[in-house]
Amino acid sequence: MSYRKVKLNHISLKSLEVGHVYKYSIFYKNDENIFEKLISKDSSFSSSTQQTIDLKNISDLYVLTQDYPQYELDTQEYLSLVLKNQNISIAHKFEIVQDMAADTMGNLFQSEINTNSIQRVNALLDDTIDLILHEKSAIKAMLDVTSYDYYTYTHCVNVSLYTLGFGVFLNIPKDKLKLLTKAAMLHDLGKKNIPKEIVNKNGKLTDEEFTVMKKHPTYSVELLKNLGETDQLLFDLIEQHHEKLDGSGYPNGLQESELNSYSQIIAIADIFDALTTKRSYKDAMNSYRALEIMHTQMSNELNLKLLNEFIVFMSDKTN
Repeated sequence: MSYRKVKLNHISLKSLEVGHVYKYSIFYKNDENIFEKLISKDSSFSSSTQQTIDLKNISDLYVLTQDYPQYELDTQEYLSLVLKNQNISIAHKFEIVQDMAADTMGNLFQSEINTNSIQRVNALLDDTIDLILHEKSAIKAMLDVTSYDYYTYTHCVNVSLYTLGFGVFLNIPKDKLKLLTKAAMLHDLGKKNIPKEIVNKNGKLTDEEFTVMKKHPTYSVELLKNLGETDQLLFDLIEQHHEKLDGSGYPNGLQESELNSYSQIIAIADIFDALTTKRSYKDAMNSYRALEIMHTQMSNELNLKLLNEFIVFMSDKTN
């Protein structure tokens, strides 16, 4: 049986546990771009299923939108087990974390946001931060899984990973570290309210388009407030991630004395990732060149003390 018009959500292939019985069906797209059932409801993800995936070169899986909340519960439980399993390498753990995080953010941008979506982000961050704080050597493995192709959702994951690793390097307390990383993960959420032709434009925005784009930090805060978030520090960090020390940033043109220093951590991670990821209209820049540009051409815009610390952090973790 094929599925053409049903509403489905993308899920992470790496989130599936061999031997687990799923309470919902799981689908893939065939060569004709039609959804077909891979696993039937109340069936297990077996070795033969994995063979089918390998044989058909399946890279993307889906569940019915109505079943996505149950999938989220399953993956939260599975990720916690994976991160606690001493027989799984740190590198593989972070491959799974990155894939699940990208899937979570992808669905946030493509589907209606609700409190369950934010709870999933919180759970993902809790597990990841606990792993990082107990396994300091995990930071390099975490940075190794950052994506080098730019999509809004992978960019959010990358920025959160850089922010988390850098935050640990700076010895930021755990409670503030989670808030900082959450702000980094959700900093571009407001792009949901920006026309797709602007967000996905292959090239420089016009002045009119950029005026619209500059509203996205404020939109991010508005979306989170509508979901019941109340932490003003979270709002400040998100809304200030494009502000610059010399007052030339947006959306409010704040000066250095008006900025929360944590927002500059996200700003540095945000710019670094934008420079080092590939887009349709530009190649990825290597880390050395990106940091050089940030240090020489953005010295009036960024907190140089933090930027110098970030350079040390990146040098230490990439060598």
